[in-house]
Parts: sequence; C-alpha cells; structure tokens
Amino acid sequence: MPSRPPRRLWLFGLAIWIVLGLLAAAQGATWRIYAGRPVPWGTIVPTSLADWLSCGMFTPAFYWMVRRFPVRGERWWSSLPLHLAASLVFVVLKVTAYAPLYGLLNPTENRTWSMILVGGFYADMLAYWASVGVIHAIEYYRESRERQLEATRLALENLRAQLQPHFLFNTLQSISTLIYRDQPAADRMLTQLSDLLRLSLRNTGVQEVPLAEELGFLERYLAIMRVRFGDRLVIRVEAPADLMGALLPSLVLQPIVENAIEHGMADRSDVGHVTVRVTKEGPSLHVEVSDDGPGLDGAPPSTGNGIGLANTRERLARLYGPAGRVETLSGRGLTVRLTIPLRHG
Repeated sequence: MPSRPPRRLWLFGLAIWIVLGLLAAAQGATWRIYAGRPVPWGTIVPTSLADWLSCGMFTPAFYWMVRRFPVRGERWWSSLPLHLAASLVFVVLKVTAYAPLYGLLNPTENRTWSMILVGGFYADMLAYWASVGVIHAIEYYRESRERQLEATRLALENLRAQLQPHFLFNTLQSISTLIYRDQPAADRMLTQLSDLLRLSLRNTGVQEVPLAEELGFLERYLAIMRVRFGDRLVIRVEAPADLMGALLPSLVLQPIVENAIEHGMADRSDVGHVTVRVTKEGPSLHVEVSDDGPGLDGAPPSTGNGIGLANTRERLARLYGPAGRVETLSGRGLTVRLTIPLRHG
C-alpha cells in the first residue's frame, strides 16, 4: 500500500498554488500597465488567488487519481480516458467553487457561471494535466528512493548475514575443544553464546544503535573470548560517557575485535592485548581497535577474518558515503580505525 504524502508536501503544494496566483496577478497587472489602464490591486490580486486556490483545493483528488490510475506501464493508455473524464469533472467543480468568489470580489462585473466556464476552460484543463504530470514526477522520485533504500537495506542485511556464520563457527569450535577438558567453561560459553545470538536477533533490521548498546553486545562477545583464552588475553575498552549516545552501525565492532584477537593471538604463548578506543574529532566519530600482534608484515595467511574488514568497508560506504572510512595502521601490532559522522540518537 503506498504511503501517505507527508504534510510538508501538502504545504509545498499550497505554496506553489499561491505563487501561481501571484504570478497570474502580476501578469494581469503588467498587461494593464502596458495598455495604459489603471491596476486595481485590491481586486486583481484576490481574484487571481481565488482562481488558482480553487484549483489547488483539488490537489488531494489529483493525487488520488495519479496513485489509483497512473499513466505509465504497459497499459498506460488505459488510464487516459479516466483522466480525461476527471479533468472535465474538475473544471465544472472548480468553476462552481470559483464563480461565487468572483462575484463577491468583482460586484460591478456581470459574469455568469457559463461565461466563467467558457473563459477559463482551457486554462483549467491545462492546470489539471500539469498537476497530474508534476504528481507523476513526484511519485516516480518517491518510488525510486524507496527502491534504492530497500536495495541498500537488503545489501546491508546480506553483509551482516555473512559475518554471523563465521563467528558462530569459531565459537562452536572453541566450545567443542573445551567440552572435554573444561566442562564448566564450555557451559558458560554456551550460555553467553545464547545471550549473544538473542541480542543479534533482536537487532535484525536495525542499521544503527547507540554506542552503549553496541558495547553491551561486544562485552558479551568478549566474555566468550575470555573463557576461550583465559589470562592470555587482556582487553581494554576506552569510551567516554558523553559518546555513549553516539550512533554507529549495529554489530560493527564484533568482527573487527574478532579479527584483532585472532590476529593478535596468532602463534603466541604470552599475553595478548586488544584495545577498543572511541574518540571524537570535530564532526567525526573515531573507533579504533588495536592489537599487539605481529602487524601486517608478520601476519599469518588469511583464514577468513578478512571478510570482517571488507564487509565493514562496504557497510560504512553504503551508510555514510565518503564520510565512512576504514583504515588499517601497522606499527607495533595492527590498528583498525573506523571513521563515521558523529550523530546522537
């Protein structure tokens, strides 16, 4: 079912009809000045506005006709007779509404209903068909935007869906390893995984969430990682309180942190460190995830974690355009920096 036009669209339409009325009054005044005749501004302006606004009062009907009988598609021609009939009905109704107003505003002129009908017939017909054309253009733009937004939403959901099986596989693999040597730990990990998946399902279809909610989801993931790595993994999250309401893509941190943990803990028996840092700089929000692993030069062959960075880049590009960026900085370890517009929910 098509959505109702927003109120601002009706206000815009009203403004257009008023402007047309004023332009028609100006044209009439210009003709009188050119002909050397006096310009009765107190009559010509109200009469012109009444003429055009009596057309504008039928805008909702025009809109209904376009949505109910659009002149497009393979059978566009089948709607033409209906619009032709509607235009004739409109002209009669418009003149019926305008004629009494004309008589009140011009008491010295003796113009009958039929005279007004004949005198303005073609102009009123043109007003109907011009309105239908403009509304068709507005509807085409609206539907094009809706299709674009729906395509973007589906693409984002597809990107998120690619990440979840990979994370789930890694976690289940860890549980299968723990279940024989540390059953209580495996049980805790299963419980935390259940909580994590429940939150993930709750956010299905939501593209942006406050930072506080995203960090809450991340904390449940980190609890699983702490069970898996124990004291060998130290994770620190630095996020100022005034940024907790800032919006960022939902579930964006988990694959980046997962990548940092897998990368930072690769082939090492000592303690690994991962830091999540959130800062702001002017109109931008920066989220950095750093590890103290071998860096890009010493990274092992990819095992699939690159999906996280690639999908994150595409998600930010679709959501924010050039304002959304993913950078990788190599030094002592690897830092992934996300930059998005700073907005609060």
